[in-house]
Amino acid sequence: MNCPIRTEETAELLLAYTARRLDPSKTAILESHMDVCPECAEFRVKQELVWQALDAWEAPSVTSDFNRRLYQRIESEAAAPWYVRLFTTPWVVWKPAIPLACAGLLVVAGFVFDHSVTSPASPPAIRVSVMEAEQVENALDDLQLLRQLDSSTVSSPSETM
Repeated sequence: MNCPIRTEETAELLLAYTARRLDPSKTAILESHMDVCPECAEFRVKQELVWQALDAWEAPSVTSDFNRRLYQRIESEAAAPWYVRLFTTPWVVWKPAIPLACAGLLVVAGFVFDHSVTSPASPPAIRVSVMEAEQVENALDDLQLLRQLDSSTVSSPSETM
C-alpha cells in the first residue's frame, strides 16, 4: 500500500478513516499500514484528538429574543436610505477600496506632474519612474493583504450577529 500521507490520490483515505466513513476492508488495510508507518499513526492520533474535541464542544445557546432582534436589525437596515447605508457600512467593506484609491491618486498625480507646464525659471519637476510606482503598488497590495488577514482573525461580537 502506498502511504496515504505521501500520495495525493489516497490522502482522503486517512480523513475517511478518522471520520469512520471507510468500509471495513479498507479500514483493516489502513490500520495494518499505520502499524508500520509512524507518520500515518501520528496523523490518526491527532485527528482523533480533533474529533474528540469536536464531540465535547457544545455550541452556546441562542437567547430567546435572538430572532426578534435579528429581524428588527434587518428591517432597520433595509428602511435606511441608500446614502445612509453607503456611509454607515462597516469599515471592512471600504478596506479594499483604499489601496485602489491610493493607486488611482498616484496615477493622477503622476499624470499631472508629468504634464504640468513649468516656467523656465522654476526647478525641474521630480519624475517618478515606473519601477517606483510599481513598488508603491506592490506595497499597497501587501498592506491590503495584511489588513484582510488581520480582519479575518479578529471578529467582534457585532460581526457574528
